[in-house]
Amino acid sequence: MKKSKPVVLVVEKIHPTYLAKLERVARVVRPDAFDETTLATFAAAEQIDAIIIRTKGCVTEKILRASPNLKIVGRHGIGVDHIDIDAATSAGVWVVNTPEGSRVAVAEHTWAMILALAKNGPRADRAVRAGDYAFRERCKSFELRGKTLGIVGLGRIGTTVAEIAQAFGMKILYTDLVKFPAKEKRFKAAKVSLKKLLSSSDVVTLHTPLDASTEGMICAEQLSWMRPSAFLINCARGAIIDGYALAAALQSGKLEAAGLDVFVPEIPPRDHPLLKCENAIFAPHSAAQTPEANLAYAEVVDDVLRVLNGKRPTYPLNEIKMS
Repeated sequence: MKKSKPVVLVVEKIHPTYLAKLERVARVVRPDAFDETTLATFAAAEQIDAIIIRTKGCVTEKILRASPNLKIVGRHGIGVDHIDIDAATSAGVWVVNTPEGSRVAVAEHTWAMILALAKNGPRADRAVRAGDYAFRERCKSFELRGKTLGIVGLGRIGTTVAEIAQAFGMKILYTDLVKFPAKEKRFKAAKVSLKKLLSSSDVVTLHTPLDASTEGMICAEQLSWMRPSAFLINCARGAIIDGYALAAALQSGKLEAAGLDVFVPEIPPRDHPLLKCENAIFAPHSAAQTPEANLAYAEVVDDVLRVLNGKRPTYPLNEIKMS
């Protein structure tokens, strides 16, 4: 029996504006749980045509096999490490994301962490609340002007971070698989090796996707290359850093401070050694949790509808032969 409308599996909530847009032309269904077996069983039962996924759940080969009508997987966000893109390509399924969605939000969050550490904000706040005004004599803060910012990954977010760094008068180094001559000229930036960046920067910030080449990129050896006075910021993916090695570096004084928005596991256990580091600040993977970013992420609906209408998507992460 032919379906009257395409069926779209929406794994988590999306902005009501785009949900309404989707519901005008498709039947939206939601799973009861996010594990692989539940999603595969649900997808097969509903004969889904598209999936929109955020951070919960995954899209694996098993789910793809259970979804013979599937045409597109839309990532409400940027990172796609929980989507099997190779399997999707083999199955003739487009994979798209929203690369512009969190660009500003994450860049601003990165700078909030940099400034909080540079000016010793969290410790100063705790000192005032405790009546410890003598903290001002012990406060270790510094000016950013003239310091070196090392950016690992000069993509959309990394570029926005560099734009803000210019306003502070910072020198910029970057490392990336790609060389960006125009950005180098614009920011007076230099492309260097990871080792050179880590050993030469006062602040290092990570803005690279998580894949086989970046998982565990920053471990004990790489941390040993950094200056003892340096900061490390991670608003990308938790698995890029070995959290236990980072905790050891922070506790031993081999690294001055760190700011983390992401962890492995996603919610770290209460006894994780990082959480005992007074010279670190944390956020609960909330860098992109702004109304503006959530609205921009929901634009993935537009690409889903393009594909369901037989058109090429705007932000494809793979290439599917169109009939």
